[in-house]
Amino acid sequence: MKIYDISVSYYNGMPVFPGDPPPDIKRILSMPDDPANVSMMCMGTHTGTHVDPPIHFIHGGYTVDDIPLDHLYGKAEVVDLTHIDKVISKDDLRDTRSKIILLKTKNSGLWKSQEFVKDYVYIDESAATWLVDNGVKTVGIDYLSIAGFESGEPVHKILLGGKVTVIEGLNLTDIEPGEYTLACLPLKIQYGDGAPARAILVKE
Repeated sequence: MKIYDISVSYYNGMPVFPGDPPPDIKRILSMPDDPANVSMMCMGTHTGTHVDPPIHFIHGGYTVDDIPLDHLYGKAEVVDLTHIDKVISKDDLRDTRSKIILLKTKNSGLWKSQEFVKDYVYIDESAATWLVDNGVKTVGIDYLSIAGFESGEPVHKILLGGKVTVIEGLNLTDIEPGEYTLACLPLKIQYGDGAPARAILVKE
């Protein structure tokens, strides 16, 4: 068995989606002057590796603390889409049969930059509709949005309106395509519109 960490680290100055608050992480108690080390962290709920529940874009949708647990743990397929330059359509997904799908794109290389990169790979509305129509529980991608920079709302509304859980901000650089077990547990923020998460893949 091998366990892979597919999360990104949180740090001051990390890339965030434009308009989101950047992380502010600071030590408020420090040894040896204090009895323990304690830090404070302030950041947006859609920072780094994070999970989107329906309420993120759907008024009245369920919140992050109500995401079904079988959307966050289970058999998953990593799909190699690194050959795609910009837009993932339904035709790129038609051979996929899993209920939890992680899209490995060239985006994983963007984590080397501390600046947000607008020219990332994303899915279009046809792909979002295909995921809903095929009963996919969860879809993940390796940058800060599954939708295009200028067109985020329609794709999110299709996915989240169809109760597809969205994981964004993964790092799939070292992951080979194939079947794994996914565990991706967001912080249980009451009524949260999203939450940071630690995501791992297990290969038996």
